[in-house]
Amino acid sequence: MTTQRMVLDTDVVIDLLKKKPDVVAQFLTLVASKTMFLISPVVVAEIYAGAFEREHKSIEAFFKLCQQIDLDAETGRTAGLYAKRFSKTFQGISLEDFLLAATARVHQCPLWTHNRKHYPMDDVVLFGA
Repeated sequence: MTTQRMVLDTDVVIDLLKKKPDVVAQFLTLVASKTMFLISPVVVAEIYAGAFEREHKSIEAFFKLCQQIDLDAETGRTAGLYAKRFSKTFQGISLEDFLLAATARVHQCPLWTHNRKHYPMDDVVLFGA
């Protein structure tokens, strides 16, 4: 069985940190099937931007369960092209969302998100509700 990889969106990480039962159950099912979770520096930044200091230990513990990945020029280029293509038609999509979509595209794996409307790209596979 090959290990599946999946990029996590910030909203999913927040739900996991808040221990939302349905999201945790889905996460544990994926862990049992040997899924590897990829965390972008974009998600790390967004999580810390909204976290209380008392939450930092649990955040770090969660991030240690995941593979931290770097942003590279190809991801930046892809994100920029997505922004150019979709910014006017789909208002409200942030640069962070374009970067996460590009990360999933460059790493050729699904993006687990609850915000499907932020990802209109037809070449990015979305996982989740």
